[in-house]
Amino acid sequence: MNNQTNLPFLDEEIISNMKELGNGDEAFANRLLIVQLITVYLENLSERVTELSEAMKKSDAPVIERSAHTLKSSSRLIGLVALAEDCQTLEDMGFDKKLENAQPVFERVISATTKAVDVLKNKIIEIEKA
Repeated sequence: MNNQTNLPFLDEEIISNMKELGNGDEAFANRLLIVQLITVYLENLSERVTELSEAMKKSDAPVIERSAHTLKSSSRLIGLVALAEDCQTLEDMGFDKKLENAQPVFERVISATTKAVDVLKNKIIEIEKA
């Protein structure tokens, strides 16, 4: 099941709404906050992917559920909604302990996380130039 067909890879509206997390008045502070959130996401991404990959190799449903949940939440926060939806699917499969159809979803997650690195690095450059 692929829920991401109509979702953008990076939801620019979510990025714009992150400005509300800052002090609301100073554009520089808001941009800095967004860059910091994206940077932390990128710094933790490898660990999240490794944990999920290891769990998939072992068919460890509870770890798949937990890892997918963590990746889903952070991905959704920074606007990677399609990736978050696939993580939600993996999380549900882990929760239900029904992993027979998890591999294609996992492969989409891996592909999206690989793409996300470049997309997010470019977004940081764009934000810092603004």
